[in-house]
Amino acid sequence: MQDKKTLTWFAASLAFALVSAQAVVQISKDSDLDININSSFGGGTLTCIQQSSTIHVPRPLVLVERAKLKARLANLLRESLYDDANGIVNIAQERETKKLANKLRRETD
Repeated sequence: MQDKKTLTWFAASLAFALVSAQAVVQISKDSDLDININSSFGGGTLTCIQQSSTIHVPRPLVLVERAKLKARLANLLRESLYDDANGIVNIAQERETKKLANKLRRETD
């Protein structure tokens, strides 16, 4: 019974390794990278030449600020739940939560 499991796992891992190697070869053929996979399996050296290309994606400040507000509101709500579970009332925190929620709601409308 144990031998069958071991043989099954070995066969599955071998099949996975072969499929992965084929995927890497296909990706290397389709991409801008110059990778010589066959020479690495044949005992040769593996060479990789990649052209440096950087893509800059502009992020509008509105989205960044909105994400910061959402993160702060999420943290305040989590802290509020913790405080409620412990019987603590924090008026300043509740006001800040309300203010942030209203600000996000106004920006959405």
